[in-house]
Amino acid sequence: MGIDVGSRRARRGLSTRLLSAALRPLSRKGRAENWCSYARWLMRRRRPSWALSLCRRACTLAPGDLRHWRYRAAAAVRSGRLDEAGLCYRTMARLDPRNPRAHARLAGLYELLGAPEAARRVCLDAVCNLPDAACLHRMLGRIFLNLGSIEDALRALHRAAELNPFHCDTQYYVALALRRANRADDARRALRRALALRPDDPKLYYALGLCCSPDRAERDALGLLLEGLALEELATKLVPPRWPERPD
Repeated sequence: MGIDVGSRRARRGLSTRLLSAALRPLSRKGRAENWCSYARWLMRRRRPSWALSLCRRACTLAPGDLRHWRYRAAAAVRSGRLDEAGLCYRTMARLDPRNPRAHARLAGLYELLGAPEAARRVCLDAVCNLPDAACLHRMLGRIFLNLGSIEDALRALHRAAELNPFHCDTQYYVALALRRANRADDARRALRRALALRPDDPKLYYALGLCCSPDRAERDALGLLLEGLALEELATKLVPPRWPERPD
């Protein structure tokens, strides 16, 4: 009996039988690129657990290829395996010490795991070796901001903005630090710059509404918040449903 590709089951995702059949030619060829390409295809279909198992095979076959470790780290994060993601980022930093994103992502993972001091040490060491990497200064500023060191956060974030003035998240974190420093006017200007770069981000409208000065009309702040809520509601309607994961 043939498979009706237009049926509800086919639209929902691949069954275990179809996945196993599709993996047979890859296992016969035994090339790491094949495993990784199929893992990326699974990631686009929201199957990170399946993708992670394929990325592990790719890393075993080609342990020196940075791309395979990057895809494995992304699949591990989306699968909730943060310890494995940390292993991947450390391996990436060892394979390519001049890659700032590997160090920044490792620091962000430490921060997510509740180890901000370890994250700060990773960022500071990386900044000493890569002083012109905007992503490292941005991550360092975010870490200082979470640690409550507002002046250090502002110095790092301003340096990140100098290196890359067109990064929306840098302007957003600058605004957060300025608001914590009771500089609401400067925070609003930074958020306006961020909105010019990414006008459909709801969190920017939330932050701008919170930064409205007391003498401003209440309806202006409320209008900004409502606009952010409308964008967020639209975004949730556009996100496709999450496929059920393979049980471990």
